[in-house]
Amino acid sequence: MTVPTSHGGVSHTPTNTQPNTKPVTVKRTLSVFDLVVFGMIFMVPIAPFSILASVSTTSHGMPALAYLIAMIAMLFTALSFDLMVPRYPSSGSIFVYATDEINGPVGFVVGWLMLLQYLITPAIMLIMAGLAIHEYVPNVPVWVWCLIFLAIISIVAMRGASATVLVDKLALVAELVVLALFFIFGIIYVAKHPDIAHFSLDGFYNPSKFEFGAVMSAVSLCAMSFVGFGSVVTLDDQSLDPKHGPSRAMIIIVLILGALYMAMSLLTVCMDPNGTIMAANPNNGFYVVAALAGKWLGVLCAIANALALGIFTALSGMTAGSSLLRVMANDDALPSVFGRISSKTRVATVATGFVIILTLVLIFVLLPVGMTTGAKISNYGALSTYFMLNIAVIWGLGIKGKLRSHGRFWRTIIFPLIGAAVTGTIFCSLGTPVLIIGTVWLVLGIVFYYVWTKALHHAPDLLSEARAKGETKQQRIAGKQTSSANARA
Repeated sequence: MTVPTSHGGVSHTPTNTQPNTKPVTVKRTLSVFDLVVFGMIFMVPIAPFSILASVSTTSHGMPALAYLIAMIAMLFTALSFDLMVPRYPSSGSIFVYATDEINGPVGFVVGWLMLLQYLITPAIMLIMAGLAIHEYVPNVPVWVWCLIFLAIISIVAMRGASATVLVDKLALVAELVVLALFFIFGIIYVAKHPDIAHFSLDGFYNPSKFEFGAVMSAVSLCAMSFVGFGSVVTLDDQSLDPKHGPSRAMIIIVLILGALYMAMSLLTVCMDPNGTIMAANPNNGFYVVAALAGKWLGVLCAIANALALGIFTALSGMTAGSSLLRVMANDDALPSVFGRISSKTRVATVATGFVIILTLVLIFVLLPVGMTTGAKISNYGALSTYFMLNIAVIWGLGIKGKLRSHGRFWRTIIFPLIGAAVTGTIFCSLGTPVLIIGTVWLVLGIVFYYVWTKALHHAPDLLSEARAKGETKQQRIAGKQTSSANARA
């Protein structure tokens, strides 16, 4: 649910609000710094810990290159966000942009694909966390750790965004400390063992092993570490500066974390030049490499990443998912029950509760599938919607809006075209099984839209004129009724 703002933001009221009473809304408490923290926690500064072994093996020992390509793609996409957020300060994000700049059906499909990303992400994070701890506590099943973490984040999520951001800030500091320790002791290890480790740039490019298809396949996996920056927009209605705060935060996030991801990838390759350790441990290879500098460091990295993913990132994913459900419900694109807000906690309790239950189910569905495949399924939703964001900029602003003068040609045509090309290439590298699963979800969304709009006669309402005025659908209908009554009088 979004709220009316002086910045022209969206205003949504819950369907159970009584006439002539002040609507229950979420609070605007988040600064740009808060949004950066939220996005960095969602993306996780130490995210590569879990998947770096797979990224390194898949890319033939060039994980830093894979992260560089992913960062470039996300940076151009962040620039597209920078154009759209001031025009549409709404938590609906690309769902809203595609609707207004292209059309309603396309916008709904984009929102449906966003749901694929946000609804799967918490379960994937919990599984990654469970696998990390299971490496050192093998007697406890992975699913048990997943349930423990799920119980913790469910309690925090029901307390609202302020509690989430407070927890996120503490988590961010802890993650950066662990990362600093890895850099310090990792560099010391390489310097002390020149016979088995050495400093080099092979992690960026090794001509003897380079294969474009392999690198792009790795990019499709490490994109999981970047796609979280878009989640910042789902908190637009809680931002103190809804027009500029989210877009500024996203660009900062991509640049900072991109540099960190590449640096840790490069150091890992220096510690394990042949990649034998990574190849032998696809799920926990990074922790084994870190342990070369001290067994305690490997254990610390595993525990830190488990807590980061299992609590903080999963919590951010749950918040983003419930926010998107709430916005789509208030725009009549989903059942209105998802838009209900608790007057006490200002939390969308039904939407949040739904995400919690779905996460519980998905844990047991995705565990047999595997962490890597699950991450790529989530990326199907993320990459496809980022592709459509760039298309919406090109079509809506560059072509239809004719915003191509005074240097805007680069911003509305060239930059988003590069973003679309790179995200589209990464998308095509997800692999056939993932593309099939994602396409099935897409088809289900199209069927749902047809039933929802044609058979059940709902009309998703995302008109830009109303949004600019800060009106809800109910307010607009009431205004029309008043105007008609005055005309008859």
